[in-house]
Amino acid sequence: MAASPLSLEDLHSDVLYIIVGQLLSIGGTVEHLKHLSTTSRRIRIHCMPVLFRSCDVGSSGGIPPKAIHRFVKHLKFTTVFVSLQERRSRRYVDPRPILHYTNEKRVDKETKIPSEQQPFWLALEHLPAVRSVTFASASGGVPWTAILKCLSYPRITSLSFCGDSVWTCVPPPAVFPELLPADSQLGLTGLHYAVNEWRDVESVMAKRDIQAARTLESSYLCALVLRMSNTAESLTLPIDTAPLIDMSGMDWLRLTALSLTGQWTASTSLQTLLLHMPNLRNLSILASQRRGLPHPLILTEVSKQRLNLHSLTIAYPNPEDEIFASIGEELTCLSLRDSPRYYLYPQCTEDWMLESMETPLLTSTDILSMVRRITAPRLSKLELVYRADETEFELLPYLSLVFPLLQQIELHRYRASDSDNDSIPYLDIAKALTTIRYLRVAYLNLDFQDVIFSPWRTAEYPYERAILLQARGEQIQRVLEAGRNFEDVALLARPSNAGM
Repeated sequence: MAASPLSLEDLHSDVLYIIVGQLLSIGGTVEHLKHLSTTSRRIRIHCMPVLFRSCDVGSSGGIPPKAIHRFVKHLKFTTVFVSLQERRSRRYVDPRPILHYTNEKRVDKETKIPSEQQPFWLALEHLPAVRSVTFASASGGVPWTAILKCLSYPRITSLSFCGDSVWTCVPPPAVFPELLPADSQLGLTGLHYAVNEWRDVESVMAKRDIQAARTLESSYLCALVLRMSNTAESLTLPIDTAPLIDMSGMDWLRLTALSLTGQWTASTSLQTLLLHMPNLRNLSILASQRRGLPHPLILTEVSKQRLNLHSLTIAYPNPEDEIFASIGEELTCLSLRDSPRYYLYPQCTEDWMLESMETPLLTSTDILSMVRRITAPRLSKLELVYRADETEFELLPYLSLVFPLLQQIELHRYRASDSDNDSIPYLDIAKALTTIRYLRVAYLNLDFQDVIFSPWRTAEYPYERAILLQARGEQIQRVLEAGRNFEDVALLARPSNAGM
């Protein structure tokens, strides 16, 4: 007798949970999951922990329904803690009064500050499963009292602050010995504090005191980060205000992921710090270069112990950095890139806008010298940013020799100089990439100047330029398909106002 076909309803609960979880990771959306949850009551029960694991709460929003309280693991607060008047006085909003009309008179529009009866405080009280909290749109910053409120719940192990919620207008962190003793360790495993990579430019434009903001930011980071050495597993910090020197005197035995953003303000090596992070697996340093400073070195000498990294990202790396000779063979993802993206700089039309930033793009010769020092036979993903020179067509075929398992490559290839009008040998570049045996996907920014478009000018409607870019992409695709594993190529389509 033939066995009847199985349906989703017949699968074991553990299998259903895996399917639901994988649906989002392979490109599905919450909407797809919603549709799946309507197929049956049993399927809906298994979808609910994923559908409701994250919850957004605003200043005027309510608490989620009680039926889903046990599913909410992550809270995102969209809440302003600092008055409009205070932010305006420090030029973190337009200093001119913001007005709205009523039937009777014109009044200043003021932000309503959360009280202990508003959703921020109530959500923490009523959602017992919350493990992580993110603050967004908290213009002026998140005050110490709100952070202490989160820390008062031992179940909360991760705090994140979006780039629009950095500390600029809040009071410095206060000392509350009864709530947080001076020598106490926090239970946080994750702290993620992301800063806008253009904040120095924005501060110049708005005539803000960036140093005062950095001092305030540093005081908050010291109060939090230095109490996490025993528990931290993942940190995202600005390199210019994080207490890196103090951190270098501590052991970070559980830390597996470190991301440094912001801007280098001193050419300080991370040699000692990384030695105290023996289990670090993911290192990202997306810090912009400061004009007038020597090109920073992460490691000034070959590390006594191998860095067993799985992923390494460095913006504007120094070709002489000894980190490339210190990487273990476990590396699977490598990015030697720019930050901010070099193609965004033409939007800064005035010299004073970039007076504090440097853009030391490497040449293909520089990249080749670094790649030759790396031993990473398991590498599968690679990103390179460089100016083309005479060694470009020595570099590209060489990648297949040192990274035999490479599957995905992203190239940002710029002309030898911005005034160089020579044609771009894009088909030769594609042919050089065919030597990479297992290459599946290529993301290419080849600096095509004739396909940049201005979306705001109807006279420069991008249709014809888009067709030209598509035609080149199809040519490159045909060349790359000579590789038996190749699947797809993507070319960067760049409007003239990208990123601004």
